[in-house]
Amino acid sequence: MLLAAAVAAAQSLVVIDDAGRPVPGATVDFVSRTGEHDVETTDASGAATAPASFVAVVADVSRSGYLGSHVVFGRGPERVVLERPLPVIGSVAVATGSRQNLHESPLAASVIDRSTIALSPAAASDGLLRELPGADETRSNSAFTNYGDIRASFGGAGLDRGVVLVDGIPAQDAFGGQIDWQAYPIDLIERAELLRGAGSALYGSGGVGGVLEIDTFGPHPGPGFATNGRLTLGSGTNDSADEAFLVRTPLSPTVGVSVAGVATRLSYQDLPPNYSAPIVHDALGESGVSNVKLAYASGRTTLSAAGLFTSDHQDEGLPNYKFDRFLRQENVLGTQTVGSNALASFGYYVRDTTVYNVDDNYPAHPAALRYIQHVPTDENGFFGNLTGTAGAFDYTLRVEQRRVDGQAQQYGPTGARQSLGTGSELSQGIAFQGTYRVSHFEVVAGARADGLRYDDLALLRTSGTPPVTTRTAVPGHPEGAISPRVALRYDLDPRLALRVSSGGGFRGPYLNELVRGFNVGAVFDAPNPKLVPERSVTDDAGLDYLLGAGRIALDVFQTRVNDAIAFVTISPAEMMRENLSRTQTNGETLTYTQPLGICTRLRVSGTAQNPRVTNGPTNTIGKQLELVPNESADVGIDAAGRGPLSYSIDGAYLGQTYADSLEAEPLGAALLFGGTIRATTTSGTTFTLAGENLTHQTYLTNIDRYGVPLTVSFRVGIPIGSGAQQPAMSPCRE
Repeated sequence: MLLAAAVAAAQSLVVIDDAGRPVPGATVDFVSRTGEHDVETTDASGAATAPASFVAVVADVSRSGYLGSHVVFGRGPERVVLERPLPVIGSVAVATGSRQNLHESPLAASVIDRSTIALSPAAASDGLLRELPGADETRSNSAFTNYGDIRASFGGAGLDRGVVLVDGIPAQDAFGGQIDWQAYPIDLIERAELLRGAGSALYGSGGVGGVLEIDTFGPHPGPGFATNGRLTLGSGTNDSADEAFLVRTPLSPTVGVSVAGVATRLSYQDLPPNYSAPIVHDALGESGVSNVKLAYASGRTTLSAAGLFTSDHQDEGLPNYKFDRFLRQENVLGTQTVGSNALASFGYYVRDTTVYNVDDNYPAHPAALRYIQHVPTDENGFFGNLTGTAGAFDYTLRVEQRRVDGQAQQYGPTGARQSLGTGSELSQGIAFQGTYRVSHFEVVAGARADGLRYDDLALLRTSGTPPVTTRTAVPGHPEGAISPRVALRYDLDPRLALRVSSGGGFRGPYLNELVRGFNVGAVFDAPNPKLVPERSVTDDAGLDYLLGAGRIALDVFQTRVNDAIAFVTISPAEMMRENLSRTQTNGETLTYTQPLGICTRLRVSGTAQNPRVTNGPTNTIGKQLELVPNESADVGIDAAGRGPLSYSIDGAYLGQTYADSLEAEPLGAALLFGGTIRATTTSGTTFTLAGENLTHQTYLTNIDRYGVPLTVSFRVGIPIGSGAQQPAMSPCRE
């Protein structure tokens, strides 16, 4: 009887993908010892069962878009993992709100899947963005960069003119606009999608040049979900070290939890000679991230809750040149199927951040304190989406609200307060978008209305001898914007698609620009509480061609920004932000992907653009936008082989850019190479050798900062649990 029970149980399989999620609709061909076949299809939970009277000895499992699997009963698990081949034509949801492959999208977009992420030699997630066509953060160096200098720019639009979302939650600091990339390490990232071009019609303020959406590690509850995870330990040159612990496990058939902790360290001399001094020591960047998620999934409902806690410490190499940043965030997300053709989703989050920024008075007086800044921020927000289908028509309705309260204080070397700025912001938006599709034609049209209100804006400034404190208070004032978008895709033939789009964008000024004044030596950089939102228009036209098994796409774009915010000189001792400029960026982006085997692909991308000021102060007209490259390119091979060895090779060209608006501080061009080799044992343990900047290029990421030098690291990864293979070690997965 025990044998009969075991045989009966063996005829039931649960099919999951390599992230632990059930795979419905898979074909399971049960084969008996006498060669008889019974073909079943997996249900929503990924399960398939042969009739009780049918005794199978093997089964072949297959589904479109996955590599097949052969199961021998009695020698293998009842849980079957289907792996995806490396995709040549990726898919994105960030462009329109509904998932589409890149060839069929009416809007230009890019994606980095888990195979590229897992094998990337980059040490930090902002370095990973070099491999994402359309991202301008080619020089971003988040572990060794001044507070506030890491900002989003996509499609050459300029700093602060891009939206970054992580798991649907805004990732930019709501007070100042900078991005703490150290809070989102590569080990946590499972996918990154970029909408290239105006995104304010769906995503509101900041969506001038594009919208970046990042998905991170978390649980996938359901019948096929099993405990899985990994522990990795790494060490390398430049005193580099990293540890990561990620595990997800079911608490019940409908509830799962994930726990992740990542710590990183890197040290090198990051100050160039012109900004150095005899007392300079090696800079040090350290970060720690903890992330906990609890998820529920049952039938038509999903709910999740998450907590994110991060710390980031940077010592830039001088006694009084460092900063510390702390972030705490809690959020809840949920979805509910409505009827048979609609899905409602919502999200709510609260976050507080604190920054302590210490600046050394170099090169004039190295080791002397210039100032100390304290910048605490509290924010919360929610969003709600309703997406659905009615025949050939898809629709999306989105509502959103965000509130920010923050302040910035600066103290001089004597401890006297030099400035204090405070304020609050309330932003609200509602968007509607419709998509109509027929066989060879698709049109998208929509618009979003946004309202901004700034209250309690106040600036205190202490100056002069004897010191005199002045207070400036500004009554609350509302701002608003309407952002439309229309896009069209037409199939010229089954392999060639034409797309054109035009969209409006806007960016409301950050509280940092309205109320945060700060002294740099004898010069006071003043805020301006009377700033109004920047407005923009992006036009794009592209051709997308399926070239054999590969894909090639060319997009030509133009972005124009009015009321651009920039500093203007008031006097030799004061500068102030003003809405005084117009900018324009014209460019082209070419992307090409080609399979070199089931688990190997070639990817090539390049952008040439001319981001410049077209109107403003006379000495800036015609100048290139600061920290936005005029050219960039990336070439890579991802070989996530099904055997024991995997590897990647990546080369990136960083075109000329400038650290200022007058082109007086050129950063030059650089050509960077990196690579990864990974060996995987039969038990799933991995041994990884990775090298970044293998040709040891000396290049600037800002006028006073070197990029990461040649760094070689070795990592050991140990699998946890008996479920699906993990993203960083799973062969040939998306």
